[in-house]
Amino acid sequence: MSQNQMENKLIDKTILQRNEILADAKEMAAKITEKADTENKRIKAQTNQAIENIIGGEFRAVHDRIVGGAQLQGRKEVMEARTVVIAKVFEKAIAEVKSLIEGPGYNEYLVKLAIESVSTLYEDCIVYANEKDAKYLKSNMEQLALGVKVKVETSPVDIAGGVSVINLEGTKSIYNTVEARLKAAENRLTAEVAEKLGVI
Repeated sequence: MSQNQMENKLIDKTILQRNEILADAKEMAAKITEKADTENKRIKAQTNQAIENIIGGEFRAVHDRIVGGAQLQGRKEVMEARTVVIAKVFEKAIAEVKSLIEGPGYNEYLVKLAIESVSTLYEDCIVYANEKDAKYLKSNMEQLALGVKVKVETSPVDIAGGVSVINLEGTKSIYNTVEARLKAAENRLTAEVAEKLGVI
């Protein structure tokens, strides 16, 4: 299976899972909103008699405080639902990434990540990877004609998978690690879920 096919399969599966969780979150948000509206109506009905006895500005202050409290509680519950949705999506994504790293096509994927990073930097550089990946890359990267000198070393920082590439002067770097890709995806997903749940 090619890298693109593996990535597409992983992306498709993650999107499907994300869509299912987003659908659950929308349903949860609708229930929360309905509950907040029902509570708001109940509070209004209970307090209407009392509010009628309050004069002028006090009437508006009490009314706004009651309605505002119900709305604030509803927003809080939606934010909590968003956190749960994102956690579930990334729990599944991390499991998928772990199976990819442990799978048979990972070494080919690793070399492609390294080539992509070196080609983007396009300077003499050092490719850092975890100990196992560095060993594999040393025996494969040096055989490739990339147009620049490439040295492969074990990363001083723990890398689950993928590579980080730094030019020899240490002034430019590219992080093409699994962690970096997951973090970028998490940031995009957090914003997307927040927008879909109407909290931004």
